[in-house]
Amino acid sequence: MNEIERPTPNSARAVRAYPVAPAPLLAAIRRAVEKLPRWRIEASEGDEVRAVRTTRLLRFKDDVTARVYPDPEGARVELTSASRLGRGDLGQNPRNLKELLGGLDREVGPPGPSPRD
Repeated sequence: MNEIERPTPNSARAVRAYPVAPAPLLAAIRRAVEKLPRWRIEASEGDEVRAVRTTRLLRFKDDVTARVYPDPEGARVELTSASRLGRGDLGQNPRNLKELLGGLDREVGPPGPSPRD
């Protein structure tokens, strides 16, 4: 099963659970974004971190949002990535989420059980 969904041709969504409390997960998201090339934090308030990822070639900007929710096993994060321009993303938004999930896994370790919708 692919954990990254495509709600529209120019966006992507993923949900993943981690066996850590919400506050440490939010801090790990911020650290992961700060370490990724061409990423920057735009805002971090409450249970949400908003970031911008700039593509290498044409410098397109994609908006990435991470929302953290309490979960019985720790916390879960809902990630969305959306292109600012165009009707399609040529697969960039799913790549954005894979990149952020990889950075997040390096910060907190492997994810917990898959969250139920």
